[in-house]
This record gives sequence, structure tokens and C-alpha cells, in this order.
Amino acid sequence: MKRFIILLILLFLSPVYTLAAEGDPASHVTITVVMPGDETIDYGQLTMDNSEDDEPSADNPSVIPKLYPTDVSETEEDGIRRIVKTYELGEGDDPADIPRESFERDGWRYSLTDITKKETATADSREHTEIVTVNTDTKEMEAILPLLSPTKEIKTGDGYFGVLTLDVSGITVETAGTKKSSYTASIKREYPHLSANDTSLVPKTVTEGSRTYILASVDWTAQTAETVDYDSIPASYTAVATYTAPASKTVVTGYVTTAKYKGTVSKLNQGATVYTAYFTGSEIVPERIPLEFIEQAAPTPADNEQPAVLEEPPAVPAERQGNMLNMLIPAALVLLMLGALGGYYVLGVFMKKNAKKGVSGK
Repeated sequence: MKRFIILLILLFLSPVYTLAAEGDPASHVTITVVMPGDETIDYGQLTMDNSEDDEPSADNPSVIPKLYPTDVSETEEDGIRRIVKTYELGEGDDPADIPRESFERDGWRYSLTDITKKETATADSREHTEIVTVNTDTKEMEAILPLLSPTKEIKTGDGYFGVLTLDVSGITVETAGTKKSSYTASIKREYPHLSANDTSLVPKTVTEGSRTYILASVDWTAQTAETVDYDSIPASYTAVATYTAPASKTVVTGYVTTAKYKGTVSKLNQGATVYTAYFTGSEIVPERIPLEFIEQAAPTPADNEQPAVLEEPPAVPAERQGNMLNMLIPAALVLLMLGALGGYYVLGVFMKKNAKKGVSGK
């Protein structure tokens, strides 16, 4: 009995395989799955069609991006979703390497809308002392202070900038230089009680210290007088002699004042350039194709119109008719065999019942 059933199954399946073999050798069963984003995957041919994701992007795992974001945030305002990606570019990075391609996430598709750029900087500070020198004609502090500014703006050679304050306690004054200067030294001598105003009575040279002076001039004055014949006649004279001698001395040519300005200077160092990319999202709605069964009624011809002639359905190709016939014949054979099997089963049951009755009658 079991062998008979297996034989029937083989007879039923054989025309199906025969039909598949007689068809187009290149035919195959294609399973098509429609995914959001117009992606079509053909599992039968093992091919994939993804026309929108061919470009490299940071969200495509098959392509390694050149730049990675330092921060990614999601926002939603007034029903609009956005993903904000922040990139910090160094000196050797190219802004063109920032991914700009659209991507999908959690049922939404995000597209680039804006990119902003911002320069960053860091401040570096340090203590600085600036030394200033001023030439003066005197060393008196009261005369020097008006020549010095209380504050001073400074910019160093390495880019530091700041405002420094004068350190009054650190001001020093030094001699700028000296030189020898020639002049004429002079002294005066007074000689009283001279009998006459005669220069021969006056010494021609005098010595004082290590210098010898020479008589240059004499001024006479009457010291006493006598009356002779009712006239006053000088009786003695006083001589005031002036002596001169060449001399030289060392004089200061000027003074150098040194002042110190102290304070804090700062420098701005260029940091990384920050680029911010804004992606706006749109919800992905899968395309739905409704199935509609529409029964079209045959048009009723008007009185002045000829009745429409119904076109005959296209003839079924002979190859397809042969395939259908190959399917129908095995199906008919299976039905006949199933009928014979059923009859055989019913006949066996009927004979068993009669045999039981005959035994019981005896």
C-alpha cells in the first residue's frame, strides 16, 4: 500500500520538473523585495541595485571616510528633524573631505542643507619686562620723570602684546660720557700803600697751587691824600691786579637714564577650524500599490454607432499549450489512480464486512 502511494507522488511531481526543464533554459525564479529608498534586491540573481548610495559617505560602511565628526547631535524643532555633525580640521585637513552625501537612519532620510565655518583660537600669557633708555642733561629725578611715560604698549617679536607699567623704583641714572674743556683761570691780588700808581711796583706773576698766573691788568685807587696849596694830592695808592693762566677741566657730556616697564603680555594662537554640517531629515514612507479589482461593463452602442466588435483574446503560443497539456495529462492520471485507490479501499472494506457476516451466520 505504501509503495503504491509513493508511486502516485512520483507520478505527480514528474510533470512539474519536466515542465521546468522544457521551459527557457535561462529562466529562473526571481524574488523581488521592495525596500524604502528605491532599493531593489534580486535574491535569485544575487544582484543589488542601489543607485543613491553609490557615492562614498560616512554612513556607508563599505567606504572609509577621510574625516570623522567630533560631535553628532540630533534636534527636532517644529516637526523638523536635523542631525548636526561637527568637524575640527587641523592645518593639513581639507574641507572638501567632509562627507556631504545623504544617509538613512531610523526610518528617516537626511540630506545636507548647510555647512558653517568658525575659526578658533587659544590665548597664551606670560610676564614680560621691557627696558627703555633715555638721554638726559641732568641726573635729578624731578627732571627725568616727566620724560618717561607711566605706561607703554609693547609687541614682542614672537607675537605677544600687552600694556606695561613703569617701575619707578627701578630707574637708574649713569654718566653718558666726559670730555676735557680748556678755559682761562684768573685770580686777583690787592696791593695797598703804594707810593705811586706804577705797575713796576706790582708783582708780574703769582703762584697758587700748582698753577702760575701772569699779570694781566691793574686797577689803581687813591688810598690817602695830602693838601698842598689848597689842592688835594694823593699820598698813597692801592693796586688791584688781575692774574690769568691757561687751564683745562673734565666735564660730563650727559646722562643715560634706564627705566623698566613690567606687566603681562598675551598671544593668540590659531586653533582648529570648526565646520558644522546640518542635515535635514524627511520620513521614509514605503510605496504602497493598492490592489483594485474593477469590473468593466461592456459599452452600450448608440443608435448611430456600430456595435463594438470584441477582440478575440490573443492565441496561446503552441509552446505554452504543450506545457499546459503536459501538466493536465499527469494530473488526470493522478486523479484516476486516486479514484482506483479509493475504489480498492472501499471494495476491501466491503469484503471484510461480508466475511464477518458469513462467519457469524455459521
